[in-house]
Amino acid sequence: MTSSLIALILLSFCLGCGCWLFFLWGVHRGEFNDMERPKHRMLDDEAPLPDREKTGAAEPPSDGRDDSASAHDPQSWQ
Repeated sequence: MTSSLIALILLSFCLGCGCWLFFLWGVHRGEFNDMERPKHRMLDDEAPLPDREKTGAAEPPSDGRDDSASAHDPQSWQ
């Protein structure tokens, strides 16, 4: 009985040390630096849209359509 108890204590000590070393390895690699950023990363756009002030463009480029008539204005449908 005592030999099995000593074996279990040594086994639990070895497992505890192994888990502690694995945790220290993860901390050293930076796995726990930023816990909040990965869950917000999916909400970011892949490429930021160009700012109008930076590009110097006053209006977005036109595609050739006449947008002066509103799509919700029934008089413009005629």
